[in-house]
Amino acid sequence: MDAQTLNPHLQFVAETLFARANGSVDAEFVHDLVADIARQFKDAPVRDYVPVLVAKEASAQLRRLDATRLITS
Repeated sequence: MDAQTLNPHLQFVAETLFARANGSVDAEFVHDLVADIARQFKDAPVRDYVPVLVAKEASAQLRRLDATRLITS
C-alpha cells in the first residue's frame, strides 16, 4: 500500500482519528500511521476486518503518544 493512497475505508479511519485528536497531531502523521499499520495486514486472507483492526491499533498508538506528551510536559 502506497503511503499516499488509502482505500476509502482506511481513509475514513484516518479522518476519524484525526478529528478525534483535536489538533494534537497533524493529518499527515495520522495518515502515515494508518498506512503503516495497514501494511501489516497486506497479506491477510480475510480483509473485511482490516479497517477495524487498523483503527484500534492506531487509536492505541495515538493514546500512548498523548500520554507521553502529558508526562514530558
